[in-house]
Amino acid sequence: MGNRFESNPDINIMNVANKNQLSSKQENKALKLVLDSLAEGVIVADKDGNFIYFNSVAEKILGIGVQNITPAEWTSVYGCYYPDNKSPYPSEQLPLAKAIRGEEMSDELIFIKNPMRPEGIYISVTASPLRDAKGKINGGTVIFRDVTRDIQAELLLRESEDRVKAQFKGFPIPTYVWQHIGDDFILVDYNDAAKVFTKGKIEGFLGIKLSKMYQDSTDYIPADIWRCYREKKSFNREMTYQLKTTGEYKELNAHYVLIAPELVSIHTEDITDRKQTEKELRKLSSAVEQTADSVVITNKQGIIEYVNPAFETTTGYNRDEVIGATPKILKSGMHDAAFYKKLWGIILKGKPYQGTIVNKKKNGEAYWCQQTISSMKDASGEITHFVSVIKDITDLKERQEQEMRLNIAREIQQRLYKNNISIPGFDIAGETHSALETSGDYFDFISTSDGYTWMIIADVCGHGIGSALIMAQTRAYLHAFAKMKSDPGIILTWLNQELVSFLDEYHFVTMLLARLDTEQNILDYAGAGHVPAYLLDASGNIKEVMKSTGIPLGYLREEKYTKSKRIKLKDGDIAVFLTDGIMEAHKPDEQEFGDNGALSVIKNNRHASAKTIIKQLHKKVLSFYKKQAQEDDITSIICKVASTR
Repeated sequence: MGNRFESNPDINIMNVANKNQLSSKQENKALKLVLDSLAEGVIVADKDGNFIYFNSVAEKILGIGVQNITPAEWTSVYGCYYPDNKSPYPSEQLPLAKAIRGEEMSDELIFIKNPMRPEGIYISVTASPLRDAKGKINGGTVIFRDVTRDIQAELLLRESEDRVKAQFKGFPIPTYVWQHIGDDFILVDYNDAAKVFTKGKIEGFLGIKLSKMYQDSTDYIPADIWRCYREKKSFNREMTYQLKTTGEYKELNAHYVLIAPELVSIHTEDITDRKQTEKELRKLSSAVEQTADSVVITNKQGIIEYVNPAFETTTGYNRDEVIGATPKILKSGMHDAAFYKKLWGIILKGKPYQGTIVNKKKNGEAYWCQQTISSMKDASGEITHFVSVIKDITDLKERQEQEMRLNIAREIQQRLYKNNISIPGFDIAGETHSALETSGDYFDFISTSDGYTWMIIADVCGHGIGSALIMAQTRAYLHAFAKMKSDPGIILTWLNQELVSFLDEYHFVTMLLARLDTEQNILDYAGAGHVPAYLLDASGNIKEVMKSTGIPLGYLREEKYTKSKRIKLKDGDIAVFLTDGIMEAHKPDEQEFGDNGALSVIKNNRHASAKTIIKQLHKKVLSFYKKQAQEDDITSIICKVASTR
C-alpha cells in the first residue's frame, strides 16, 4: 500500500469517503489531515482488497503499517484472532473483507497479536462498504479502536469468581444465563433482580432447556441466543414479550452478551413504563405540533427554547430566529411596563396567567391574542419553564367590532324606513329584506305641502355598512330637495350633483323617483339607471313600463334628468316598484326569477292588500333560491288604486 499511496498523492480521498463532489488536491490534503488526526484507526481498501488509505492511528494500533499484500494474507500478516486469543480469524471473514463484499459489521471484537504486538491487544471494529453514486460497491472501510483496557478489565473481573458472582446477583437489571450444551441451551443462573421481576417463579425454570421453554413459541429469544453464540457478538433488541414465568406482557430491552466459550447472558430491562411514557409524549408532541394555536416554551429567565409550527405561521418568525431570544420580539407597544410587571408577578408565583394581549408579527402587523401562560415545575416544586399558548383572535375581534358597527348602523337605518303611508283611495306599502345586517336598498314615501306624495325606490351598489351609509346620505338630500322642487327630473339632477362630490368610482346609486298626484290620479317619474317599474291594470296585465330616463347617480356631474309623461291612473291599477335583488334572484342552475316571475306573483295576488302582495313576493323569491343564501337586498313598493273611491 505504501508504494501505491506514495506514488499517487493526488488520490481523491473524498471518493474513499463516498463524497464525489470534492476533487482538488487542497481538499484531499485537508481531509487526509482530518483522518490522520482521528483517535480511531481508519483503513480503506478498493474492491480488490488493495489498501488505498491507512491512517497513522491504524498503524499505531496494529503495530504494522500498510503492506502490499492480498486479502488472503491479512490474518497472517497482522495477526488476527477471535477474542479467545487462540482461533485465527479467517481472512475472508474479517470486517474489511466483508465490507468490500457489501456487508456491514458493527463493534466486532478482534484480538491482534503479531511481532510488533507480542502481548496482544483487542480492537473493536466497524466496517462499511463504499458505493458510488449509482450504488455500485467500489471498496470498503473499517474504523477501529483499541479496547484492550476494557477487555482486560472484564478478564480481571472474571478472575474473581466470587466477586463477579456477587456483582451479578446484585446487578439491578434482571439477568439470565444460558449455557450451550450439545445442541441446546440450559438456563443455569439468574440474578436477584430476575427473581423479583418474575415474582420468584424463575426458580422453577432453573435447568430447563431452551427448546422446551419455547417449543410452542415464536418469540425472538431462542433465535437471538443462537445468533449471539454463533456470531460471537453482543446486540440489543426491543420487544413486546409475554413472560413465561408470570404470563404478563412487558416491553423489554434485551441485551445479549456471549460469555465465552459457552454462556449467553440476557439482560432484560423492563421498559414498559418508559414506552408508555414515550407513547404519551409522542401524542402530546404531535398535538402541540399540529395545534392551530401558537405554543412557546421558555426557561425561567424567559429565553425561548421551543416554538411550534403554528407560531411560525402566525408570527412570520421561523424557529431559528426565535430560539435563544425572548418574547419581547412580539411586543406591540400597546401595553406599558406595568402590564408586563403584573404578568411576571403572577407567573413567577406559579399561578397561571390568562388575558388578551396585542402582539406584533415579524412584518410589524399587530394581532390580538388570547394568551395563557403556565409554569412547569421540577420534582422539588421549583419553576423551571413557562409554557405559553397563544390563540390568534384578531378575526374574532374584528368580527365583534364589525357586528357592533353593523348593529348600530342597522338600528339607525331602520329608523329611516317609512313602511306605512295612508292616503284615501290608495293602498300603498313598501318593504326591504336585507342580505346582511344593513341594506344598500332604499325605499321611502314623502308627503309635501304642495299636495304630492313621492314614492322612492333606490339601490346603492353593493350591500353592507358602506352602502347603508351612502343610502342614509342620499335620503337626507332627497328629503330636502323634495320640499324645494316638485319636478322629479330636477330633483334627481340636484341629487346627482351632490352624490358625485362624495362617491368614489366604485359606488353609484340607481333610483326611481315617482310623484303621485292623489287628487287627479296622475303619476309621473324620473329614473336614474334603475330597473323598470310597471303599471298593471285591474286584470294584472302590463299597462305601462316605466323605464329610467338617465344613468345612475354619482357618475357624471353634468348629467341632466327629465321627468316622464303624465300617466293617468284608473281604479284597480297597480304600480309596481322593485330592486334588482328580486329579478336577479336565481336557482343553483342560474335560472333567474326575472320580471315575469315577479309580475306573475303580483297578478295572482292582485286582489290582496299591497302589504300581502309584498309578503307573497318575498316568499316566492326565497323559495326560488332553493336553500341558497339570499345574495342581494330585496325591496319592493306596491301602490294600488282603490277600485271604489
